[in-house]
Amino acid sequence: MHNKNRIVLLSLIITLISFNNIYSQIKIGVALPLMKSSQNEDDKVLGDQMLSGITKALEEYNIGNQSKKVEIITEDTKRDPAEVLQIFNKFGSNENVIAILGPVFSSELVNNAGAALFHKIPIITPTSTQSFLAEKNPFVFQLNPTYDIRGRIMADFAGKEMQMKNFAIFSEEAYGTNFAQSFTDQVIKNGGNISAIKYYSNDKTDLTEELEELRSMIFEKDKFIDFGKLTSDQTGKLGKVKFRFSNIDSLTDKKLIVSIYKLFGKNADKTADSIGISSSVFRATDFSKKYIPGYVDAVYIPVSNAYEISKVLPQYFTAGLDIPVLGSSDWNNSVVLNENKAYIGQLYFDSDFFIKDKSSEDFSKSDPELKNYYFGYDAMKLILDKISAGNTTRVSLNDALEKVTDYKAVHCNYTIKERTNHQMSIMTFRNGGIEKLKDYVY
Repeated sequence: MHNKNRIVLLSLIITLISFNNIYSQIKIGVALPLMKSSQNEDDKVLGDQMLSGITKALEEYNIGNQSKKVEIITEDTKRDPAEVLQIFNKFGSNENVIAILGPVFSSELVNNAGAALFHKIPIITPTSTQSFLAEKNPFVFQLNPTYDIRGRIMADFAGKEMQMKNFAIFSEEAYGTNFAQSFTDQVIKNGGNISAIKYYSNDKTDLTEELEELRSMIFEKDKFIDFGKLTSDQTGKLGKVKFRFSNIDSLTDKKLIVSIYKLFGKNADKTADSIGISSSVFRATDFSKKYIPGYVDAVYIPVSNAYEISKVLPQYFTAGLDIPVLGSSDWNNSVVLNENKAYIGQLYFDSDFFIKDKSSEDFSKSDPELKNYYFGYDAMKLILDKISAGNTTRVSLNDALEKVTDYKAVHCNYTIKERTNHQMSIMTFRNGGIEKLKDYVY
């Protein structure tokens, strides 16, 4: 009888331990705009696609970690900030939930970010780009670089890697200002100059007036030599100087009008004076002629979407602005760039999404679906990798995420500074295709 009781008691203890292990299993809260109550099926697409990536990462993790599986609890944010706060409090009150993945939109997070510190629970948004949300709110992480970081990365790359110093900005007056200000600040911080800024209204299709004003501001600081009007004496003097751009025979044959800064660099005035050709140097006034400018090294053009490129680029080209373009992530569209390749000279832009080798499964997804899927997948995989390394409490996971450096995700790399990703890819467009130049950390 006693033996039978012992067996029953032992079985009960084992059952309770097993139940406790299940109940205390590590959990991650997932807050996505699933829009379950919406009658519009399109409203549900983003959340479903991101959840698909999250679920895939979780499945892969649990297969390899049978002894310490992780569970997700999914909640629908409904794109409602008030709903998001309730979700944060619900997850925060559950001691088994050690992190929250989501929300997606900055508007869902901006007034609720304080809940992370209140509950001391890491809130990891895979996509929010509003500047300083994570930096100003402990326990909040932004895996998608913010507007501020994006502008600074492009300015820093152009200044330090491309040795550019003088810039102009042509930007849409609402969305584009998110990038333009930080670009300007970083250029000045690096010792460069913003020579011209012109904003345009997004609802305007004809940008002739704005681009002509930009051209006037750029060209008023530039100086040119007309190689079609040089005397033999001037040609001889120029022939003794090494050009940074082309050579005197080619320029003379084509009768080009070229900036002295394009030819000689930033000390062009001294060079022109030292070889005695200052009298042949002039400023542009007749814009019916084609000029090759050089005082401004590049024009920064952040766009709000890829289709805006088709409006801006042809008119930029027609305005005679033969100046390299620096762009934002929305330039990362090979279809639109190929449609406008006749108007592209030198183009460089940052990107928050680049997959070098797509799988067969990837090719079955549209571009928006692929982005949403990997924004979810990579964010979840990062969290799970840190849990796998032993960071199984809220505080230890928070500390581990703060130290992430050059983490290789599928669609990008993560380098976390002040709880914000500071790493992006630098891209260019040439030979009809988008190419990655390098990964860049600000």
